[in-house]
Amino acid sequence: MRADILNAFRALRAAPSFTIVSLIVLTMGIGATTAIFSVVDGVVLQNVPFDQPERLMSVADMDTQPDGFVGGHTTAQDYLDWTARQMTFEGLAAVSGAGGFTVRDGGFPESLRTTRATANLFSLLRVRPQLGAAFTADHEVEGNEKVAVISHALWQRRFGGTEDLIGKTMRFDAGVWQIIGVMPEGFEYPVGATRASDMWIPYVVPDSQKQRANSRNYGLQVVGRLKPDVSVEQAQQNMSAILAGIKEEFPQWAPNRDIQVRSLHESLVGRVRYWMLMLLGAVAFVMLIACVNVANLYLARATARSRDVSVRAALGASRWQLIRGFLVESLVLSTIGTALGVVAAYWGIELIKSALPTNLPRARDIGLDVRVLAAAAGAAVFTGLACGLAPAFQLSRPSLTAALRDGGRSQAGGGVRQRLRSVLVMAEVALAVVLLVGAGLFVSSFVRLSNIDLGIDHHNVLTVPVYPPFVFSDAEQRAAGMARAEVLVPQVIERVQQMPGIVTVGAIANGLPLSGNWSRTNVTVPGSDRKFEDADSVDIRNVSSDYFAAMGIPVLAGRALTDADRTGAPVVVLSEEAARRYLPDQNPLGARININGERTIVGIVGSVRLGGPESEVRPEAYRPFEPKSMVGADLVIKTSGRPEDVAASVHAAIRDIAPDLTLGEVQTLEMLFGRLVAQRRFNMLLLSIFGVLGIVITGVGIYGVMAYVVEQRTQEIGVRMALGAQPGRVLGMMLSRAMVYVATGLALGLAGAYALSRLVESFLFRVDPADPSVYLATGAILVGIGLLAAWVPSRRASRVDPLVALRQ
Repeated sequence: MRADILNAFRALRAAPSFTIVSLIVLTMGIGATTAIFSVVDGVVLQNVPFDQPERLMSVADMDTQPDGFVGGHTTAQDYLDWTARQMTFEGLAAVSGAGGFTVRDGGFPESLRTTRATANLFSLLRVRPQLGAAFTADHEVEGNEKVAVISHALWQRRFGGTEDLIGKTMRFDAGVWQIIGVMPEGFEYPVGATRASDMWIPYVVPDSQKQRANSRNYGLQVVGRLKPDVSVEQAQQNMSAILAGIKEEFPQWAPNRDIQVRSLHESLVGRVRYWMLMLLGAVAFVMLIACVNVANLYLARATARSRDVSVRAALGASRWQLIRGFLVESLVLSTIGTALGVVAAYWGIELIKSALPTNLPRARDIGLDVRVLAAAAGAAVFTGLACGLAPAFQLSRPSLTAALRDGGRSQAGGGVRQRLRSVLVMAEVALAVVLLVGAGLFVSSFVRLSNIDLGIDHHNVLTVPVYPPFVFSDAEQRAAGMARAEVLVPQVIERVQQMPGIVTVGAIANGLPLSGNWSRTNVTVPGSDRKFEDADSVDIRNVSSDYFAAMGIPVLAGRALTDADRTGAPVVVLSEEAARRYLPDQNPLGARININGERTIVGIVGSVRLGGPESEVRPEAYRPFEPKSMVGADLVIKTSGRPEDVAASVHAAIRDIAPDLTLGEVQTLEMLFGRLVAQRRFNMLLLSIFGVLGIVITGVGIYGVMAYVVEQRTQEIGVRMALGAQPGRVLGMMLSRAMVYVATGLALGLAGAYALSRLVESFLFRVDPADPSVYLATGAILVGIGLLAAWVPSRRASRVDPLVALRQ
């Protein structure tokens, strides 16, 4: 074996062109495959990092309406009943987000990601604090809940890892909390959150959410651990029976709801699994193209080695020794290519992570770990065997007489090898066509998505969330914060408006467009018996007088809101969709409508796709902005240039005049829009990269094969030219041969792409998977690449000197 390895290195060193081209192809193929596998493995394939993860279940409400979905959340009322009645879980725990936790004492102000959790969460997950203890059921009582368990990262970042931390306090906007525990390094719950939790505090069920009244807050995520010997099906049956009992007792509570029990891992990755597997399938095409390419190059090179193989066989080498030599050489080549591919994947993973959607679960777990490296090693073995088997078996039965007589100068290396090489080139082209069609469909999809009219101008708009101080504390502090905000917010708007580079400043409460936040309420029209609710309810927002100008929302009729409307008679501005839906047969201006009280309609503005380009237009209502009644608001600042250029100065100006206002993350509407289309943008970029890799590798393959064909047919070409063949005729002969490969592969690839296109239809946006323009563009690109790749060796063939060729 050692001799075979040394011979392999000598053979590869003796053919530098072949070795370099093969390594480039393998590096691209294996590097891309390794990088994508690391993403799929980190996000989808690895289970949650807890003891017996297969026993951990998510218990979630499910909307049974036609457009319903599994939301993953439930109400406190349901959670309490589930906990009291269930018989298949060791226990159920619940978590929810918490606000108002910006540290105000010692060090630097820092907004912490805080999770409210029931006391049994840590025991169900079977994780204990590294320091101190977790909170208990005694802490789930109002007045006893001001205790916290912090993350290992926060312990290191803010407290320097000091061991005497337990018992110390932290002062927040929401009050003072005592630290009673520190979780181990790496602990994270909820798993896969965009930002890991810094702190966990007890969840106390509000009195208003203990009774089944009209108020419903779907804010809890519920997790349970199955009892031993209890199956998922049994747990599902138990929870469904519980829900049936609840519906019987409270028929008006939630008639269109159901319960779904599924593994915690499934609830985490279910929405992205098929997307990730689609990407893995796409990169598999790149890998196949690379393998086919190298195998073809091996076959072309094997032709030149037929005399050497025949001599070795004549000297007594067995067929197994000949096969082993080829396989070892192929494995050595693939091993080197895999090593280079892993290095390329290391950099590729960092680029991929920077382009991934920010809401992708467990993106932080993506990396080159043992599992990924093992997969890369497997790819090396597979590639080595796949590339080396064909030439090994073809040349392990040499015809000694023919080989020694011809001196290895057969025109194309034998009919069988020639046909096999032709088939491989056509397969390579076909695979590249499938990839390129896929890339074209995703590019077309993203272009259509980007051109959707949102109803707002999201360019050059900066957003700054502001919150009154101590708004989450006791009633007295809350009232003081509201009173302070009533004075500060208008001052902040006026100050920012005067800054250079600022066009208009507005403010909005109850949900910034594209943010995913909203507030809805039912609507009635005086004189009508109809009540508009559920799907016909209105998205309600409180806005300042310059909000519509800052957001680029046109006033279609009547007027916008003014500062005087804050203290005058109740008024409202409706969107065009709201006016059409609620007052279809009358002039809405001056009409009365009941939206949390009767109001006069003073204006109609354009409708907005609040949820982004893929959302439907919903009815909206705008009321005058009143800081004294707002828990928080978002400033929307239209700038004359790039919003990022003035973000720091805007932040500093607000701090100068309102240091006690809590400021959230400063971001642009472009950033919010980018998050909404991030998955489609990522698909488009990655499929485009795969398509480019595919055509580059295919072009290299066509070039390599044609170069070897020219080399092997040098004598034939010399004879043809000595007998009077013109260079143009020789050039045409070689190019036509290459075009036969391309045309056949193109036809096969287009047919395959059409057959597979329906598999990606759900990932496309308003694009027909059989869009003829995409298929025509793909054909043109492949023909152009084929001609370009074949031109250089074909041109060289047309310039062969007959005398030199005949001496070979």
